Amino acid sequence: MNTHKIPTTIVTGFLGSGKTTLLSSVLKQPGGRRIAAVVSVPAESGIDSEILRGTDFNTASRTQRLPLGNRIYELSNGCLCCAVQDDFVQMMHELIARRDDIDHVIIETPGTELPISFLRRLSTDTLAQHFTIDSVMTVADGPALMDGRHTSTGQSKSRTPDPSLQFLYQAQLDIADVVLISKTDLVFPVMRKKLQGSLEALLSHKPDIISMQHGIVSPDLLFGRNCGSEQRMEVSKIELDEHQGRDCFDTVMVTLGRVDSDLLVSRLQMLNSEQTIYRAKGFAELPNKMMRQVVQGVGSRIDRSYDRRWWPDEERSTRLQITGRHLDAERLLATLRVAEV
Repeated sequence: MNTHKIPTTIVTGFLGSGKTTLLSSVLKQPGGRRIAAVVSVPAESGIDSEILRGTDFNTASRTQRLPLGNRIYELSNGCLCCAVQDDFVQMMHELIARRDDIDHVIIETPGTELPISFLRRLSTDTLAQHFTIDSVMTVADGPALMDGRHTSTGQSKSRTPDPSLQFLYQAQLDIADVVLISKTDLVFPVMRKKLQGSLEALLSHKPDIISMQHGIVSPDLLFGRNCGSEQRMEVSKIELDEHQGRDCFDTVMVTLGRVDSDLLVSRLQMLNSEQTIYRAKGFAELPNKMMRQVVQGVGSRIDRSYDRRWWPDEERSTRLQITGRHLDAERLLATLRVAEV
């Protein structure tokens, strides 16, 4: 068995910044590496891990209908997708048992919190023997950064900033070894040069800064950094409660039947103008379509794509996870239900 420590990258960043898109890109093009992507999933959702598994078009493993919990899905390119609901430490021990199958672990942390708890657990004696933190990477939303906001929601930037969200966003930047500026393809070329300056004005240290377009970045830029971030935990200037900010957000799960895709998008955009929605993410069942549509929205921008065919015995439905502040669940459901056909 390979006894070397497994290099591990922790990915953090605010809601809708592009973390799952980044992981999906890495799993599609891992640069010859066998990656284990670990995603923390809420009990009622698991949408992020389903999106990552959907990147594997040739997978023969049909585990969609298993009960939620800690699970490892093998992808056809030698990578793994790990859904963690119950016990992060247990999942990491399962990866230790598969050490010979793994070159690198990348962990996506929830956008509503800081990665402090993950760093602390990986720094315990039992896990520190097997894992080393290659780096902590923070994904920053490029268009929002250009506009002086923390997320590309439709909310006016003239609105008084929420101190708790400002604190969370700043702390996610402060803990980074690397900052990835996402969605730079949505910024006018003449303005892209100003993005790094806008970011540097927010930073209290000097992490490496990398720009991404369409969620794509070379794995060679991401891995092999050997930052040893676990060594700085005792002297880190960031003294934070790991639950800081988590209670600031609402999450509403919406389940619908078959929908008109364009109408669903227009309804989501309408709701975004009415309520404080940071992210909408999920899957849509469309009329006369054999494939499942992935829906990912940040503000008024709603991206749609197809990831895989619906399985013959799979329950087909439209499922969306909507995250924001002070959400009116009844209004969300009533508005989106109009899209059903």
